[in-house]
Amino acid sequence: MNAGVSPIPVTAGGDRGSYGMAQTGGGAPASATLATTADFYVAPNGDDSWPGLLSKPFRTLDRARLAVQTLKSQVSGRTITVFIRNGTYFLPSTWSFTSVDSGTASTPIVYANYPGEAPVISAGQLLTNWVQTSNGRWQTTLPLGTYFTQLWVNGSRRYPARTTPNGYLYITGGYSTTGSKTTANQLAYDVPPVGGVPATMANLADVDLIVFEAWNVSHMRIASVNTTTRRITTTKSLTQSGYAGFIPGHHFLLANVKEALKQPGQFYLDRPTGTLTYIPMAGEVLISATIIGPHLQQILTASQLSYVTFHGLTFVHSDWPIPTDGYVGKQADSATPAAISMKNSTAVVFEGDTIAHTGAYGIEFQGTGSPGASPYLATFQDGLIYDTGAGGIRVGAKVTTCNTEANVPQYVYLGNNLITGGGRVLAASYGISVGDAHHVLVEHNEVSNFYNNGIAVGFNWNYACNRAHDNVVQFNHLHDLGQGVTSDIGAVYYLSGLNTGNAILNNKVHDIYHDPAGYGGWGLYTDQGALGVLVQNNLVYRTSDASLHANSSSTAPPTSTSPNLFKNNILVYGNMGAMDRHNDTTFLSFQFQNNVFFYDKQTIQFGYWYCQGKTVCTDYFQFDNNLYFDNAVVGGKPGRPFFKTPYADVNSIEQPPITWLGLAQWQALGEDVHSLFADPLFVNPAKDDYTLSPSSPAFSLGFVAFDPSQAGRLSTATLQSPAVTAGYPALLTGVYVMSPSAEASYANPVVFLAYATASAPITSMQISVDGVTKYTVSANSLRTSLSLTAGTRTVVVQAWDSNGKTYKRSETITVK
Repeated sequence: MNAGVSPIPVTAGGDRGSYGMAQTGGGAPASATLATTADFYVAPNGDDSWPGLLSKPFRTLDRARLAVQTLKSQVSGRTITVFIRNGTYFLPSTWSFTSVDSGTASTPIVYANYPGEAPVISAGQLLTNWVQTSNGRWQTTLPLGTYFTQLWVNGSRRYPARTTPNGYLYITGGYSTTGSKTTANQLAYDVPPVGGVPATMANLADVDLIVFEAWNVSHMRIASVNTTTRRITTTKSLTQSGYAGFIPGHHFLLANVKEALKQPGQFYLDRPTGTLTYIPMAGEVLISATIIGPHLQQILTASQLSYVTFHGLTFVHSDWPIPTDGYVGKQADSATPAAISMKNSTAVVFEGDTIAHTGAYGIEFQGTGSPGASPYLATFQDGLIYDTGAGGIRVGAKVTTCNTEANVPQYVYLGNNLITGGGRVLAASYGISVGDAHHVLVEHNEVSNFYNNGIAVGFNWNYACNRAHDNVVQFNHLHDLGQGVTSDIGAVYYLSGLNTGNAILNNKVHDIYHDPAGYGGWGLYTDQGALGVLVQNNLVYRTSDASLHANSSSTAPPTSTSPNLFKNNILVYGNMGAMDRHNDTTFLSFQFQNNVFFYDKQTIQFGYWYCQGKTVCTDYFQFDNNLYFDNAVVGGKPGRPFFKTPYADVNSIEQPPITWLGLAQWQALGEDVHSLFADPLFVNPAKDDYTLSPSSPAFSLGFVAFDPSQAGRLSTATLQSPAVTAGYPALLTGVYVMSPSAEASYANPVVFLAYATASAPITSMQISVDGVTKYTVSANSLRTSLSLTAGTRTVVVQAWDSNGKTYKRSETITVK
């Protein structure tokens, strides 16, 4: 990698501040100092023929942009300022900037809110001429050819009618009508509730079949429906595997269904007639309602723009139409547009801005500007992003061809922002997505209420063609992610390849939940091929899967490199262990040192733990100086808390047979030689205060105290998000089966690992095979081994809560 700028690792217990990039200015860039007067003013009651004075302002934003172009040749050595007065500016076309709109280092340009006011820039259209029908519905007729599936009423998102507005339909299988063995274009479904799958649906080509795969969510078009055989045939096929396609047990929705328009807060736009119908929520009054539909897919775009700041502005109401032939989901929904798109920026700053009500992503930074021209080539700070159809911020993209150091985004700062309530349409999108980019500092953000990853770095698997280096994610607060809607997620996720300078530091992560029919609600996650990542001083609590997940490449890296180092973290209530390892390796892939793990389920690790047949395992994974405590066991030390596994195929869905080990047996493998089982002595865990008391035994193992309260936005943050309407119902209760995996093959005895969650305490769990009860336990988790008859077996794991409510997970396995 090029010499450039190097990140500075944060030491445990360090002072609060901006750590990460040792460059001119360091940490967060200085906030702009706004003038008290401006060169030009814009106001809704202005006139573009006027000179743009405070008393005679321009009317449109683009007129101000053109005026700045002229003024640039007449002034130098000072800031050119445009003040935008209060009001909503409905754009006739995307507000577009090019290099001719640039400032310079000595004469920068600022577009800002008039002091004390909050102008709104909208890519939407105000919908008028509503009438109230006899049944209380609101209707208006739009010009033919106008079509959209997003709507906002009084500042809140509303959704097209769904057949199950408060829940889901469930998949029983995926099939191909063409004989394909690898793709499927037909979904089989479980018995639906009344009206869940109508036999006929008006405007069938507009119906949105939303399919929740593992980490992707597709929006398919329907060719036909057969309610007798319970099959839905789609107009195109999905790849069918254990991770993709129509996965048995996974959920789906039917949206934009005219016949389903029954519940307040839903709408339907009838394309043939142009009639838009909305059922109002309680308290909504037609005469005072503001109803806005989307008009443009992008609000603001810029290419080769330099030394321009956008301050205190609100950008809203962009569109993302589902393609006429449907949308096959992609990781991170990476190919969808952003409402604001900046390409090849130099010293472009967004400061104190709000982005909301978007069709897809909020803002993106692509390409690169002129390195060295400014501490950061692009900045988004002190902002608010909420109610996005997809993710919040995107920097760089998925690798489709090998890039160079020079042509990817670099030196980008994302700090002190609130990013919440995203993925409202495209549920697989990320709060912050940093793709093929380097020297990106992401700090002091709060990211919450997304259905997939919170912050992701890197976007190429294994070792080649990955420029994601020197990217630091630190002091962020990430919470309430996944919500049971998707699988294979992490609050902080690195797919950064064979690189240096990457670090996950001093973040606070909690309440991460995957789809109960899937897997992978992890706190911190290094994905296939990511090596050399420092993961230090993070607090992680309440995850539906393990606290940490390391998915290694099964092949050794082409050059010697440092393993991922998980050090000095506090990990609490990881439901499937402290550390989940996927794919066996022939090399040292990670080290796990000086961590505190407090749990109440039955494992410390999860996944694949094979040492290539050797007696000592430390050539492949290393554990030491860790503190463990099982809160469900008297004394905190279970009899056999660890396990090892034989070899398993690359990316095998099947969890291999497990050999359970006591601490002494685990230490005989070279692991955790100096580690302890002891109460870490948290100050107040009932209140989620996991600070260690001074007498904690963790300190004797080399643990260094850090302060999790430093994570999140700074005290200077002022922007707050209103409540955001949920895009998809949460699935936070149910049975989670870690082993066996659906559709996999097993030799006897078959290992069962499962747990259940509910709003009331779980009192018992049970395993049935082919309708016969095989095992029952009075607990909220189970671990046992059963010898089953060879052949295809139907397994049902059930749980009951204290109110008598039943939860279950069914799957089919093959016993050898």
